[in-house]
Amino acid sequence: MTNEEVVAALKIVAETGKVKDISKEDLQSLKEYNLVTPVEDEKTKKISYALTKKGRVMFKANSK
Repeated sequence: MTNEEVVAALKIVAETGKVKDISKEDLQSLKEYNLVTPVEDEKTKKISYALTKKGRVMFKANSK
């Protein structure tokens, strides 16, 4: 993934918490670099994604 693609994927996760527009390979690479983490909803047991501290820093630095 290029830097622009990573920032775009982080923006999608930050705004929606969902990864439906991100390919499985890209999601796996985001997980490997510790930029996103899965979060399970207690009531519905659905998995959503959130940015880690490293992901928030990268998104903030590159979104200016």
